[in-house]
Amino acid sequence: MRFRTAPLSRTVALAAAAATAASLSVGPSYAAEPAAPRAAQQVQVKDGLQARRTVASTATRPVGVLRAAGVKVTPHDRVRLIRDGRVVRGKAKLPVRSGDVVRVIRVSREVGTRRVSIDKGRVVRTSSELKPGKRRVVSRGRDGIGKVRVVRWSRNGRPVDTEVVARRVLKAPAPRRVVVGARFGTVPGTGHLNWRALADCESSGNPRAVSPAGYAGLYQFDRGTWHSVGGSGTADQASSAEQTHRAQLLYRERGRSPWPNCGRLL
Repeated sequence: MRFRTAPLSRTVALAAAAATAASLSVGPSYAAEPAAPRAAQQVQVKDGLQARRTVASTATRPVGVLRAAGVKVTPHDRVRLIRDGRVVRGKAKLPVRSGDVVRVIRVSREVGTRRVSIDKGRVVRTSSELKPGKRRVVSRGRDGIGKVRVVRWSRNGRPVDTEVVARRVLKAPAPRRVVVGARFGTVPGTGHLNWRALADCESSGNPRAVSPAGYAGLYQFDRGTWHSVGGSGTADQASSAEQTHRAQLLYRERGRSPWPNCGRLL
């Protein structure tokens, strides 16, 4: 039986390659070496109004420093990093340095309800039935009652804000109602006319005069004409000042024509 053997040069080459691979596999592995431990930072911690205390921590974030010091932080609390007496903001917070101060501002939220008074307000209307400027209370009204839901915020035990988040009316208010005698000024362009003479001619100066034909007041308005210049009811129900004011408005629209017999006296 005959055996084949590899050439000597090929055998030597294979052995050399194996030795090289072995040396690479057992060589030093830098990735496997443990990282050097981070030196502990001497950081001061202030929890709310409590005095500062110094802790040694290897954390890089303020929250990590608090966790290492056993200080719990709620979602409402605020954490501040203070360096050289100034608050550090943004990315400058990292890393925490020795001598820094990590401060926790305790923010609390309290929800409650309370009853409140709802102002009754006031409703004022004018009336020609009263003398100009005279007032009459028709209804005194009353305040309403409401219920509000309030959120109170405090920082380090000190109240800082109160917010009403919901309102509910338990009893609706009734407004105070007041009637005021209307003041009627002179219509521009009519003040120089002799309105007393016109009234004396039309109704003998009687603001309550009503003719058999239905004409009423100082200037003997019929109902349609009276309403056309803003009057309500009938002219004889209005004050003398309002009647004169409405007559001046009518004159500005139609001149002396509404008073064919007495208009010449204006």
